[in-house]
Amino acid sequence: MTSRVASIGNANIDLTLYVRKLPDPGTQVEAYSMERLVGGAAANFAVAVSRLGLQAAFIGCVGRDEAGKLVLSKLRSEGVDTSLVKVVEGGTGLVVVVVDERGERTMIAYRGANEALYKMDLSIIDYSAFSWLHASSVKPEVVVKPFRKARELGVKTSYDPGGIVARMGYRSLIDALRYTDVLLLNETEAGYIEASGGGVELEVVREMVPLVVVKLGARGALAYKGPLRVQAEAFRVEVVDTTGAGDAFNAGLCYALESGLSVHDALVFANACAAIKITRRGAQASPRLREVVDFLRSEGFDYSRALSLFGRHTTP
Repeated sequence: MTSRVASIGNANIDLTLYVRKLPDPGTQVEAYSMERLVGGAAANFAVAVSRLGLQAAFIGCVGRDEAGKLVLSKLRSEGVDTSLVKVVEGGTGLVVVVVDERGERTMIAYRGANEALYKMDLSIIDYSAFSWLHASSVKPEVVVKPFRKARELGVKTSYDPGGIVARMGYRSLIDALRYTDVLLLNETEAGYIEASGGGVELEVVREMVPLVVVKLGARGALAYKGPLRVQAEAFRVEVVDTTGAGDAFNAGLCYALESGLSVHDALVFANACAAIKITRRGAQASPRLREVVDFLRSEGFDYSRALSLFGRHTTP
């Protein structure tokens, strides 16, 4: 069995600066290192899924510039299908990422070509070619039509709205949530949605979405599936760069659920993907399947047999 997964959202160039500490307002600090890498939540997800062994496609926009060529080249080199990417006039998205000595990051985003995604008619895409459709860091109006069409075709859907969208509140998300199978939030985003009408422990949201997952950072992750509440602890690793950790988690969860793992085991697998990613620099430094399986085995978990039943070679 080979699943085909598509992600909708942003692709950027990440200009990452590594500093000892963030500057106070009106002051200056010097970066001790700098990298220019490809990023964007949905692009990160596509790369991470592909590295785990699934067929991946990215749906988004890049500019008709050298940065756009770099993004497409990187995605293709990772085995991601870019045939659904639209090249538009203007500059490719750019994100300035500042990473401090704890590995925590602060970002300033210029959307650029990503804004063209809001003008695309995503409902004309044939989603029957996919088993899973994911959307990251895009507003609900981008999600509704493709998710509704995907649902009609029996394609699973997952949505990670991101902080900017989560701050818009629960009511702004309702139309998208009606067609979402898996909602992925971090703890801050969950708080925004709870406070704006989503209910204590997202109980109102859970009436609409079959699986709600909250990423808790260093405390792991929890999931709500109907009345079931499941939590999995994080793995302790040396933090280098948290950029893209949530996207690696999302991809790991998608892979694990597609593999037929239980919700708890899927959380453990996703936590492992995120843990490995944060030991490395760059948003797209997500692990390959063998690395995840070996890491889990070293931590006392062995899912290699379960994953091999899904058609993946996970043992020597």
